[in-house]
Amino acid sequence: MNVLGITGLGVSPAACLVQNGQLIVMAEEERFNRLKGSFGLVPEKATRFCLNYAKLTLDDIDFIVFPWNTYRYKFYMPYFFFSTYIRRSPKLHTDALILKLEELLKYHPNRIKQIIVFMLRRIGLKGTVPPIEFIPHHIAHAASTFYLSGFDNAYILIIDGSGEDRCTTIFKGENLEIREKKSFRIPDSLGWFYQSITEFLGFLPNKDEGKTMALASYGRYNKIVYSKFKKMISFNESGNYKYDASYSFLGKHIHGTIYSEKMFKLLRDARLPQEPIKQIHMDIAFAAQDILEKIVISIVKDISRLPDYNRKICIAGGVGLNCKLNGVISAEDSVEQIYIPPVTNDAGSALGAALYLSKEKGYNPKIKMESAYWGPEFSNSTIKKLLNRLGIKFKEDSRIESTVARLLAQDYIVGWFQGRMEIGPRALGNRSILATPVNIEIRNKVNMIKNREMWRPFAPSILYEASNDYLDKSRESPFMNLAFEVPEKIKNNIPAVVHVDNTTRPHLVKKEINPKYHRLINEFSQISKTPVILNTSFNINGEPIVCTPEDCLKTFYASEMKYLAIEDFLIYK
Repeated sequence: MNVLGITGLGVSPAACLVQNGQLIVMAEEERFNRLKGSFGLVPEKATRFCLNYAKLTLDDIDFIVFPWNTYRYKFYMPYFFFSTYIRRSPKLHTDALILKLEELLKYHPNRIKQIIVFMLRRIGLKGTVPPIEFIPHHIAHAASTFYLSGFDNAYILIIDGSGEDRCTTIFKGENLEIREKKSFRIPDSLGWFYQSITEFLGFLPNKDEGKTMALASYGRYNKIVYSKFKKMISFNESGNYKYDASYSFLGKHIHGTIYSEKMFKLLRDARLPQEPIKQIHMDIAFAAQDILEKIVISIVKDISRLPDYNRKICIAGGVGLNCKLNGVISAEDSVEQIYIPPVTNDAGSALGAALYLSKEKGYNPKIKMESAYWGPEFSNSTIKKLLNRLGIKFKEDSRIESTVARLLAQDYIVGWFQGRMEIGPRALGNRSILATPVNIEIRNKVNMIKNREMWRPFAPSILYEASNDYLDKSRESPFMNLAFEVPEKIKNNIPAVVHVDNTTRPHLVKKEINPKYHRLINEFSQISKTPVILNTSFNINGEPIVCTPEDCLKTFYASEMKYLAIEDFLIYK
């Protein structure tokens, strides 16, 4: 049975193909159309790629599944929204009503089906359109993490902006069943809260929440800021919280599209993009991150008091990209094992929906996913033809790992393009820019190459077998989703990948998952006595991670990198 999972019209449109309950191929739309985030689009090119990769036609697809319960948008969601708006918003703001009315119309089932059919025809797919199914958004997120965790049973925590009327949901996963235990509904959205602060700080919401997280480490406790935050959001130790969304979507908007005038007047000091970052902005980011962590930890502690809790947690949803938060959860004494997939964002909901529908049709979708490499790949022969056609000089190198390891040890920054592309927002050793972690000055050089803010941190790839020596309380971390404290005696050995708060967000590399990348780090370790390299995504600021050899070459020649390892070919600029 072939299930095509697609998500679109919102954040991170993506497509995947699940065959008999198992993932075959997946990719995000932004990698093909080169529009970072591709907000509001449908996954045309990603869908075409998935079918081409699997050598299937539309007639081979048994079901198409979309990770939203669009039938709720016919009657329930209009009633729910307007009744909630009347209860929770003291004033009627026309722009907020229009915004929500547009969302209600956008997800009407007839419209979604028409858009999907139109997309299929527009990309040249002929044949009969299979049945189009809909899965509730948070159920899709839950399936995307629990079914891939390898756990027989676990509690599942989904936190995002919203999915239908839910914004935070606790599920219990047991064998193949996923049952809702508790939910927080619109407008009590931690995703909305963090998005609003992100925009208030001059960053792009739904894109730059990672910048807010990184900036928080430079902030400090500010009593006045915290007193203002208490007017926006409240919580208790029993795992309950409330957010006043009149500071976000339910309010009047002039200065911000997500944060409202009410937040603008409360916090003041709103920052415009390109304006200098002041201490007050750092303190606001610090407060937002700290409050988010406290709320989620109170939820986790509430889960831990349940009689059937087995010390295992699965996480997904957009807020699941917050690796600092995930690290705090992982460090809890009540959490023994934690699993977060590489696509915890909305792209992952397409995969979760396809897995959940496969389960409903009688297939077992459960595996332990340790690999994020499900996208396109390009052979040596294909790349060689391209380089020759473009007249690019290169050296073919059967031991490219050893060569690159020596270059890294000499403080060169090297582009690394290998194998199947990763899914998710983080490069995991197949579409990466690499550097030594030993030289702290290299961090500024890489930030200049990528045209990033100089205060932003970098993450390491670490040999799995060496992780206990470089991390406090090391856990499984194959997808760069957890932040760990770095031991005091170690941090000066790898200063380029340790953040100002003494944490790092590692990618632990197993030989059996990515042997070529593992060999590279091992070769570097033989030279430097350090089984760690700096690994950042192969892109420049504002662009998606490179997908094709053409993307790779364009980014390489537009940057100040001198070396590129593209499969078994070394290019020197």
